[in-house]
Amino acid sequence: MLYKLSIKNIKKSFKDYAIYFTTLILGVCIFYIFNSMDSQTAMLTVSSRQSEVIDLLIQLLSAVSIFVSFILGFLIIYASRFLIKKRNKEFGIYMTLGMSKRKISLILLIETFIVGLISLGVGLLLGIVVSQITSIFIANMFEADMTQFTFNISKSAIIKTIIYFGIIYFIVMIFNTIIVNKNKLINLLQASKRGENIKIKKPIVCIILFILSVILLGVSYYLVTGGVEKLTQQDVSVLLIPIGMGSLGTVLFFYSLSGMILKILTKMPKLYYSKLNTFVFKQINSKINTMVISISVICLMLFVTFCLLSSALTVKNYFNDSINKFSPVDLEIVGYYSDTIKNIDIMEFINSDQEIKSNTKDYTVIDIYEDQEFTYDKSLGNYYEIVKKKYPYVKFDYTVSIISISDYQKIAKMYHLESIDLKEGEYAIVSNYEPQLYQETINRNSKITIFDTELKPYNKITDGLLFISGNPTNLGYFVVNDDVVKKDQKDSTMLICNYTTDEEEVIKHIEQKLHDYTPIYAVMKDSKVEIKEASVGLSAIVTFIGLYLGIIFLISSSAILALKSLSDCIDDKNKYKVLRQIGADEKEINKALFKQTLLFFMMPLSLAIIHTLVGLEFCKFILSSIGANDILNGSIMTFIFLIIIYGIYFMITYLCSKNIIKDNN
Repeated sequence: MLYKLSIKNIKKSFKDYAIYFTTLILGVCIFYIFNSMDSQTAMLTVSSRQSEVIDLLIQLLSAVSIFVSFILGFLIIYASRFLIKKRNKEFGIYMTLGMSKRKISLILLIETFIVGLISLGVGLLLGIVVSQITSIFIANMFEADMTQFTFNISKSAIIKTIIYFGIIYFIVMIFNTIIVNKNKLINLLQASKRGENIKIKKPIVCIILFILSVILLGVSYYLVTGGVEKLTQQDVSVLLIPIGMGSLGTVLFFYSLSGMILKILTKMPKLYYSKLNTFVFKQINSKINTMVISISVICLMLFVTFCLLSSALTVKNYFNDSINKFSPVDLEIVGYYSDTIKNIDIMEFINSDQEIKSNTKDYTVIDIYEDQEFTYDKSLGNYYEIVKKKYPYVKFDYTVSIISISDYQKIAKMYHLESIDLKEGEYAIVSNYEPQLYQETINRNSKITIFDTELKPYNKITDGLLFISGNPTNLGYFVVNDDVVKKDQKDSTMLICNYTTDEEEVIKHIEQKLHDYTPIYAVMKDSKVEIKEASVGLSAIVTFIGLYLGIIFLISSSAILALKSLSDCIDDKNKYKVLRQIGADEKEINKALFKQTLLFFMMPLSLAIIHTLVGLEFCKFILSSIGANDILNGSIMTFIFLIIIYGIYFMITYLCSKNIIKDNN
């Protein structure tokens, strides 16, 4: 009998539980997708280096999943409170008819088990389907061979999902049993007549706290924008200061707003007394009043979601777009001179193997020099002290790389750099770090001394690099006329070349041959293939972890708002009944409900967007260290995604709320 009753209850309440089911299914689906990476990549043909990156990514996602399970566990328990609250009167009637609390608890256990089983099954099916699409995304990111790809199911991910969610559901069952056993019959029967206690806040206190919140937020905003350079020069723990101030400011903002909002609105009678606006504004005030901490946490979670997803997508786009720019040739070999190594014939490497010789082209050899007396601080002339304050994290005591103009013209052709028309007694700077670092020295016509020769600057800085890499790390190298360099001051010899083939096996052979080249300890090698794999690996790790946490935070925030709104609708059914009794029609009531739900969802989102506008500036500053300055595209994609998910939860909440408050008579 209890089983049949449980089944009827689930069928009867299915519409009302739409948010609960949606959240559970999405939670299971996302959990499965991000934990099925091992099987998704098993059928893809990738290089050994990429395989290592994927293994690391899987390990990191498994660790993150533990944190995610705590978030989802809290969310499901929070959702269970709503379900029990909605059925308080029903449980009260059961007890009136003689049913014991033990049997009511048993009904809840059966219902929780069935709901968990259904959501687990649907979520896993959805996850299995969507994970196949994710496989295509992974393959595209790693440029893997998908010829062997087949539809695949991860048994380990299914087992892990069942175990994690099984533990969560078990805890929910215990939680529900405790709640039911603590409730008294009178409280259950009169649950719909009791509202939450709302403490009246003194306006003067709210005004003071509001001003304090604005100050705290203003200072934290400044620290991560205008004061970010000073902030990042110190210990990482100092970042806790703006984080703490921003969090406290957010809590105080919503706390003070809940005591001020009605006072402000009553000063605008045309708005406040229009139609059912008085009712709407009082409802919103009540909601904020009773969940200051929750709405503050939701606001901060939305902010973190926005920054996480924007940064993750920016990093992905940057690495995808920057490979060709910062690795314009296929292979670079640098042989370093030392006290024991006086001569390096790097062309020996090319000529040592017929296959290498026939599969390389456009190779160029250049010499790189160093003047031990010429360091970056001396290259800046009298502008050094100003630059040092602006860029305190740059190592200015390092010696500068110097090449001759004839060698520069060689690499300029292969790197597609602009030509330099260097006159006698001039030097040129090639850098892709930050042009303003050297621009002022050129504007001041600062003279420098290289190899005992005084030189004046060329008329502009040339954007470019010397060593191929995955990011712009070229602080700058100096180009001088051939007669300035001293042949006995060679630091290294560099070979750059392109392959005539794109066959992976041939490229592997060339690079393995290099590995065996002697003296190996004097040689540094970089290839576009390795740089691309390393860049894609880092991009994948950042992207997937950012997406995983971002999506979970977004779903959790939206679900908590939705469940709170539905819970309040249960409490306020009598208020809507009174509105009908005083003459309000269904159209007006639904319109008022729509406004109320919209305002409630917009409250944390509005402040989160303001936080985000500031936070993205900080993210941009941090990402600029790797050259990823264009955060706009990632932000737009994130905003669209956030609005879609947030909007879906808003519409489901509104439709479910309509169903709860409708006049059943």
